[in-house]
Amino acid sequence: MGVFPRIKKFLLLLFKQLFPPACPLCGHTLSSKDTDVLCTECLAGFKALPDAHCPTCALPFSGGSNSSHLCGRCTVHQPAYVKVYAVGLYEQSLRQAIHQFKFSRKVGLDRSLGVLLDEVVASDLTLDLVVPVPLYRKRLQQRSYNQALLLAREFARIRKLSVPTDLLLKVRDTEPQQGLSAKQRGQNLQGVFNLQGSVSGATVLLVDDVLTTGATVEACSQVLLAGGAKAVYVAVIGRAA
Repeated sequence: MGVFPRIKKFLLLLFKQLFPPACPLCGHTLSSKDTDVLCTECLAGFKALPDAHCPTCALPFSGGSNSSHLCGRCTVHQPAYVKVYAVGLYEQSLRQAIHQFKFSRKVGLDRSLGVLLDEVVASDLTLDLVVPVPLYRKRLQQRSYNQALLLAREFARIRKLSVPTDLLLKVRDTEPQQGLSAKQRGQNLQGVFNLQGSVSGATVLLVDDVLTTGATVEACSQVLLAGGAKAVYVAVIGRAA
């Protein structure tokens, strides 16, 4: 190792000692036992997906069975995407983290959540593009950022992939999905997304913060496949039960 790399390493260690990193979620100083992602206490509050969940949409099953059969919805209608990867259940601390990231402008959580996303997506999955679920321009102006884009960029940075920001667009506003049935959610999203570039032959990772019924990622996946994508995988932070 040359002189300059050693000096850089020394300065980084000195900086960490003088200004120890803080957990981006709770703000407490990270101890030597913590990772650089989140503190141990915050991570302990995240609930992982149970072993018993749908292997396609990641819907958790009730009960103690470790069966990996398809859920009823995926059995009746096979989703356009291949598989959903999720950091954990959309409950408790993980739900709070997503809400702070999405609604309270804690954009600094993108790095930590992006690292967690990288940990759950199969390391041997060969991807060509990372595409965020888009926001309608009016909603984007109100929030000032798209949380899915921030997550996609962080994941892509780790995997050394590209994120085309204007490839998939939401071309009209819709009613809020909350409170709608699965059928209503699907109808609410018909003709909403539009592809603005080529994805021919590409294996795409579609990124969003939360998956509930899957209507949004299903609509996006259909548009990507219709545009020539080879396959679409989905990665989310929280999976609602």
